[in-house]
Amino acid sequence: MKYHPLGIGFKIYQLIKNNFILLVLLFIIQRDSESWYIVYGRYAFLVFVFLRLLYIVSSWFVEKYEWKDRTFLIHKGLFVKNTSTIPFSRIQNVTRKTTFFHKIVGLTSLTFETAMDGEDDSIHFDVISKKHADFLIDLVQTGKEQAGAPQFKNVKSIHENHALDAKDEKLIEKYDDVVQVFVESEQQNDLEISRHVHFSPERKDLWKASFTSLSFLAIIPIIFAGLDTLSTFLPDTNKLEGVLQVLLASKWLFVIVLIIAIIIAVTFGVVRTFIRYGKYEISSDARYIFIDRGVLDESYFAIEKKKIQGLEIRQTLLKRIFGLAEVKLISSANPNKGDESINVNSLYPFLPLQKAYELIEELLPIYQVKLSKLERLPRKSLWVKLLKPSWLWLIVTIGLFYFKPELFDIKQFWWILSVVFLCIIVLQRFLDYHHTRYAVNETQVQWWQGGLTSRMFITKRRHLIEMSYSQSKLQKLFQVASITTMNRSIPTHIETIEDIPLPFAQAFEEWYLKRREDVNLVEEQSSNQTVSK
Repeated sequence: MKYHPLGIGFKIYQLIKNNFILLVLLFIIQRDSESWYIVYGRYAFLVFVFLRLLYIVSSWFVEKYEWKDRTFLIHKGLFVKNTSTIPFSRIQNVTRKTTFFHKIVGLTSLTFETAMDGEDDSIHFDVISKKHADFLIDLVQTGKEQAGAPQFKNVKSIHENHALDAKDEKLIEKYDDVVQVFVESEQQNDLEISRHVHFSPERKDLWKASFTSLSFLAIIPIIFAGLDTLSTFLPDTNKLEGVLQVLLASKWLFVIVLIIAIIIAVTFGVVRTFIRYGKYEISSDARYIFIDRGVLDESYFAIEKKKIQGLEIRQTLLKRIFGLAEVKLISSANPNKGDESINVNSLYPFLPLQKAYELIEELLPIYQVKLSKLERLPRKSLWVKLLKPSWLWLIVTIGLFYFKPELFDIKQFWWILSVVFLCIIVLQRFLDYHHTRYAVNETQVQWWQGGLTSRMFITKRRHLIEMSYSQSKLQKLFQVASITTMNRSIPTHIETIEDIPLPFAQAFEEWYLKRREDVNLVEEQSSNQTVSK
């Protein structure tokens, strides 16, 4: 099948958006410049745009996709033909995003991310109809490729709901008998795919998110970027400096302007947060976790529960003050590749801490968050942390001694800064000792660590692909060690917990070596499920 023809328009839109600043610089701001690099830059830019447009239009005629035997076949290449084969079983996450552009044309975008590593490690549809996106999502998630469509009662309903072309109609005719088999089990499948909503932020949650995210500070770089862009159109600089002097001379006027600026910044932050998280919903069914979000730009994310490698619960200093946390899902796919605007692996960045624990138990009951069973570090671990040399403090102190900055006419101010920085490092290490806790049961490892910020990590033994423990000379003296674990992810997820008692580290290594028992158990369960089907 060919990609949607409006994909050409979307790629042209992206081309303009990505090169808009360069376009303005070469043809508007520097329009009167006769410098050779500006002149040749214009020609190079026009050649680049022309070749890119030619490639965008030409590639649409040769790039195609299809599916058969529970496998996507992606055909690419304008001059060198290339076919990528991606089995449904390798698909980790499903991301669907509807930007302002998509809303105007009534379409959406869709991405299937895999655990594969390489240039073609995902299947991306820049522009696709919403009905066809639903069709492909259901095709992958339910595995009903034989029917060529999701759960519909007859071939006619498939045609009406997805507007399939002649090639698809032939496919449906070929598998018409199989469709009838799925119709007979419709009631059971409906129960399996029913979604239960676990969390949707209330207004008070959005207000907390507005301030803990510090989103109101985002207006500062926007203002400076705008002033820099518009500097050529603004009045004379001397006049602006005169206005600034008048403003600073009047305290009342300065306070009023400052209050107005704060109100504008806070309003900007609140509006920005409400737009990003106003329509946020976390739901799940028997197999998948779903995250829907966005008011202007909408996104949809789905991940199969059994493909989650682990969990992270993160708290910044502000979130700890407000009792909030962020729960991240660790998977082998990289959902943010090519799109840093969203973090779809995060359940919700501003969850109340207790609600975060409840969500984990509801969404992933195989992960047990048992805070009461976490063990604390022994007192000797605190001495190791405090006695460990800080190279960062040493470098900063050398820099302060060399430059010797002065403030409030205090000539020895540099060593005061050095002492303050040392106190912060000591406080961070003491809090790290106080907060670090760990626990291991038959199949799960869990630890919580951090100083001013904190982070809990939970994973199953079968998801650990590597572990090791090590000792520095100082750690050998106090009989403690550092444990490092590795989970399959992109990039590889590495966790380290430091200054753990040596006997526990040795016992942890023995515990990890029994991982094969978990892997064999999972393989046996999979085989039984296959036989029963």
